[in-house]
Amino acid sequence: MFGLNIIDKTVDEHVREIANLACDPTTLIFLDTNIIAYLYKLHDAARQEFFGWAESVIREERLVIPAWAATEYLSRVRSKNLDTYTAKSKEPSQAKKALDSLHQSASLFVDDSLLTKSSFTGDRQAYLNEFRATIDSLDKYLKVFAHQFDTGVIHQQIQDYLSSSILDSDLTALCARAASEGEARYEHRLPPGFLDGHKEENTFGDLIIWYEILEKSKNSTDKFPSVLFISNDEKSDWVYAPKLRIHAINDKRKQVNNSNPEIKIIDPRLTSEFRRNTGHSRICISNLAFLVEGLSRVSASNFSHLAAAIQVNIQEAASEAPNTKPDTGVNLEIAENEQAQQNNQPTSGAEIEHTEAAEAAEAAEKIEVAEAKPCNLQYDQDALQDKHYQADEPTEINEIIRALKSHNWYTQNPAITNIRKLASEDTTPSAWFVLGRNIYQAACGNSQKAMEFINALDSRLEHIQPDNAKHLLAGIVFEIYFDPEGDFREKPKFDYASKPLAVIKLEPYSEVLEFINSKLEPHKGKLIYLPGDQDKRHITARLSVVNNEEKEEIKLESVLLNGHELLLNISNNTPDSEWFLWTGRLTLEQIRRQISESLAIPKWALSIDSTPSIPLGTSFTLPRGRVLNPERALNLTEEA
Repeated sequence: MFGLNIIDKTVDEHVREIANLACDPTTLIFLDTNIIAYLYKLHDAARQEFFGWAESVIREERLVIPAWAATEYLSRVRSKNLDTYTAKSKEPSQAKKALDSLHQSASLFVDDSLLTKSSFTGDRQAYLNEFRATIDSLDKYLKVFAHQFDTGVIHQQIQDYLSSSILDSDLTALCARAASEGEARYEHRLPPGFLDGHKEENTFGDLIIWYEILEKSKNSTDKFPSVLFISNDEKSDWVYAPKLRIHAINDKRKQVNNSNPEIKIIDPRLTSEFRRNTGHSRICISNLAFLVEGLSRVSASNFSHLAAAIQVNIQEAASEAPNTKPDTGVNLEIAENEQAQQNNQPTSGAEIEHTEAAEAAEAAEKIEVAEAKPCNLQYDQDALQDKHYQADEPTEINEIIRALKSHNWYTQNPAITNIRKLASEDTTPSAWFVLGRNIYQAACGNSQKAMEFINALDSRLEHIQPDNAKHLLAGIVFEIYFDPEGDFREKPKFDYASKPLAVIKLEPYSEVLEFINSKLEPHKGKLIYLPGDQDKRHITARLSVVNNEEKEEIKLESVLLNGHELLLNISNNTPDSEWFLWTGRLTLEQIRRQISESLAIPKWALSIDSTPSIPLGTSFTLPRGRVLNPERALNLTEEA
């Protein structure tokens, strides 16, 4: 009850703990009203990742929406105010209005002399005409926003995915209880919700939700002995921030200020009340950002769009509140924080969808590799074993490397942006190599700017001096296959590998292809695909269609990779595959992605079709007792 002055956790440990709690099938998860509202700030791909996760939790009957949260949401529906949930910065009309205002202002002061100073070639009227034409030309680009943030579409998705999770609570009785107890609780500043005491409406909303959490948790203790409440309400009537937390620096733990980012934990008075009602104290409160960051550590590719959207929204919120200091990351002098423990964790990458036709075209360019030709790319041992790389020298490239090692999105994103400043810096090939490794590692942690960098890798490299671009790319592809000690990864870090492995097939980077193949030579028996390989693999999915009374259901019966079956029969006690647990349902595209990641084969080197034929995005179920096990292909290769 005294609370904590120091929380004995690093940020990485905290977000992983939240993710582990969320993934635990014995954890009951509650969603606050503000989480439902937040879905209106997400574009469709990000929402689908959220709903995919939610569906998997709903399938285990452990996702709960308090009835009062649904009531608060209903009030927006009834008053036709759902649009107040949307991010104003996402509304195209706001951007057009801002530009129209600038054009109007320009018409008041722009003259020929000012245009001459600004190097515009033309007179005042030409400037105003071209400015107007440019604004009007944006219409075709802004139309897509109307579909991404259509409140009617989002509301229907919320209904379809989340309605079954709403508690059937007696709201009349709960309101009466809150009215009876609420004023006394608020007078003595007893959480939750006492900061809402001044409100004219819904004064006791947080308290009613808390009563629902207590009641449901009490009745579910045998099946769900742990509780996680996801809420973006971080006011002091729910949570508080200890003064200090821990940073792990080169395997040593150190106390630092709990800021940038700030870890907030449940008020101990709530924990005490929860324990007295349920018989245990295993309850945690987390915001959505920390949950998604933690889930990104576990399975980044399933949350890449959601993670990127959250980062953008947080940065936008920070820019709209200039008097507040945003959580932009840890200080660079302690940025060698959790590197050692992070490097020992299995990391899934994140993958942004890109044009596969273009990627396949890049991959189609053949590079003849002369095996007898010695590799010209050489790097220091501490670059190949970058766990031991010293980034203390005060150079721009080392500052970026230190920032990327922070494993903090809001430190990593500006660092990626600053790479363009390195064009003229005189630095070593090994430093560029280590930078490449850390860019890829940041992408695999769902850093938004790092994901963008890898997604547009070919064009990004064109803006870097050619030799430095080779070293950077060599570091990226080396990170795919080798760990921080320079040892071959038994499971390559492959979720983002498709783009780099396409780029190294281009003529300017033939030396990089030679380099990575020379390093993989002792391990080629463990890989189905080697960089530069021209062979395509084909996946065939056999489906069955079952007509139920309610609707038609598609089931997966078989998955063949070059004729070899990848579906495995399992016992009823064996857990479902991780992929199926994350998504709840499967699509052909997800099957291809899982095979790509599991077998270290670029997506562009895998084609897929189905019998009967269905679109890549159509979902279907994997029957109980069967699991997709791509690693069977490795066993078949070894036997052959």
